[in-house]
Formats: sequence, structure tokens, C-alpha cells
Amino acid sequence: MAGSYLAPHRGLEDFAARVCRAVGADEDVAAEVAGHLVRANLSGHDSHGMLRLPQYVAQIDRGTLRPAARPAIVQEAAVTALIDAGGGFGHFSTAFALDWALARAAEHGLAAAAIRNSAHIGRLGEYAERAAARGLIAIVTVGSAGPAGGPVLPHGGREPFLGTNPWAIGVPAAERDPLVFDAATSMIAQGKIHVARAAGVPLPAGCIVDRDGRPSTEVRDYDDGGALLPVGSPGAGHKGYGLALASALLGGLALAAEPGDDAADPTPDGAAGRIGGVFLTAIDPGAFGSGARYRALVGATLDAANRTPPATGVEAVLTPGEPEARQRDRRAREGVPLSAATWEELRALAARFAVPLPGAAAATAPPA
Repeated sequence: MAGSYLAPHRGLEDFAARVCRAVGADEDVAAEVAGHLVRANLSGHDSHGMLRLPQYVAQIDRGTLRPAARPAIVQEAAVTALIDAGGGFGHFSTAFALDWALARAAEHGLAAAAIRNSAHIGRLGEYAERAAARGLIAIVTVGSAGPAGGPVLPHGGREPFLGTNPWAIGVPAAERDPLVFDAATSMIAQGKIHVARAAGVPLPAGCIVDRDGRPSTEVRDYDDGGALLPVGSPGAGHKGYGLALASALLGGLALAAEPGDDAADPTPDGAAGRIGGVFLTAIDPGAFGSGARYRALVGATLDAANRTPPATGVEAVLTPGEPEARQRDRRAREGVPLSAATWEELRALAARFAVPLPGAAAATAPPA
């Protein structure tokens, strides 16, 4: 389906929140999910934006996402916590865990939390941005590994073994935007495939293989048993593979509690050789000296990176997080672009739950 639409971000956020409430989420959970989705669109990461809302509703219909669930702290020490998301919206449980970790890091210098039984947690850069805005560092990852553990091939392998297992790091800086690095450990995030499918466009070369291991750019080849490649493929795929496996193993800290410690046994179907979960840590720079001095040093270094002479054809050298900040400014003014396929899916949700869609204008080009 060709074409796309431009919709106001505030209207989209209100629509998403009302749909989430209609499927059973509490008001604060619905607001968190809706805000997260729209901020992903505003940041230019449409793969984690409003196109996810119909997917979440489908998961609720299948019983694999529990919209009314709320996170609970299962185990807690001074600087560590195990949190059970209860199968609920991962955006809310991860924000809950981050707030806990930031508060403990402000008190003790650092803190870490692991989350089990979580659904999709959205765009990881969101959590890194939140930490940096409060003057703290955050490292966030979510991963899975094992037989049928995700759509990504291990380096040198022929069968998928890994999730896309992204990492995000947020570092505060004085008098400028922070560093916010957020990337999957696969050549592209799985959500980019959803975007390409909705827009009817091919994938970048070198990102997927078909079911027989041959390189492809066609979404249909991925859908028909294909797989994603790890970052660095083909020649340096060991880099993405190592980062992806490390993500899954750190996330697996959420499964370290002995089965039977509480009513929710997190062991996934008793499957041998599978591990995963969400892991995050928060660090207060002030625990190592002067937080203000550290943020000033980071700001000066990022400024110096911006002053690096750009390569031919490049307007300017940007630091991680700056492209998203620029997109947010532009899309907040101009509107959020949505593919026609996504818009029709949202229209179906509007009809099903009697929630009006915001007004939208036809765009001249599909979303970037």
C-alpha cells in the first residue's frame, strides 16, 4: 500500500493511551506505553513507534501480553533488585526498574536491576536519555539466546540462536545534549523489518539471508524462514555475536533465582540452553569525584567530536543521540510520518475500541 500520513504527536499519544486503557492497562501504564511509542516516532525510530501498538493488541488477544500486570520487586538489596514484570508491558516495568536504580545510584553511587517475564520494552535509548537527563549514566540491555531464542544467526551458524539483543548507554554532558548510544547487535533491528514490510520497500543489503543462507534484501525471504545477521557480518560478525551473547547472559541474571522461590517460576518451558532477560545499571559520576567536572569533561569531548572535519558529502559529525534530538524537533513541528499500512491498522483499532484517530494529512513521501 503506497503513501503515508502525517499525524500530530500529541493526538497519537492520546489515541495510544486510550487504546491501552481499553485493553485493560491501568492509566499510568497506558500513559507510559503511549508516551514511549510516540517518542520513538518523534526520535525517528519508527520501528519502535506506533506500528507496535497493533502488535501489542494482537499479543494481548493471544494471551502472551498481560496489560493489567504490574512489576513487583522479588528480591532486593542495597544496590541490586530482581523485578518480575508479570508478563506485562515492558515499557512500564523497565521504567519502574530504572527509577529504582537511579534512586539507589544517587544514594550509593551505582545500582543494578534485572527484569524477568517482560514483554517488549521498546526503544532502549529512551531509558538512557532519562538517566542522562538526571545527571546519571545508564547502561541498558535486553537479550535472549538459545535454540529458537530469536531471529539472529550466531557468527558462522546456519540456524537462528539470538535475539537482536540491543545495548543502550546514556552519558550526561554539561551544557549540551548527552551521549545516547542505542543499537541492536544484529545488522538491523527486527523492527526495521516491520517498517520495510509496512512501507513495501526492500531491506538494506547485507542484513538478512533467506532460508538457504543466501543474501537477500526481500522481506518475504525473511518471513519465509530467513534470518538476521549479527553486526559486522560477513567478515567481522564475531563482534555482533559476542555482544549479543553477552547481552543475553547479563539479562539471564533475572533467571538466577532458584525455581520455586516465589509463585512465578520464570524458567522458560524448562528449555535447556536458553537464557535471557533485561539488565540495567545506573552510575552516579559523583561517586568518583565531582559529577559536575565529569559532565563538563564529557561535554567538551562531545563538542570536540562535533568539530571533527566531516568526510566528503557529510554535513557534520554528530555524536550518538544528536540525530534523534534533531528529529524530535522537526517531527514535533511537522508531524509524525506513518505508512499507509500502519495507518490502516490504527484505523482498525480505532473502530474496534471506539477510540477516535487524530486528524492526519497525506504525506508526499513514505517515512524515512
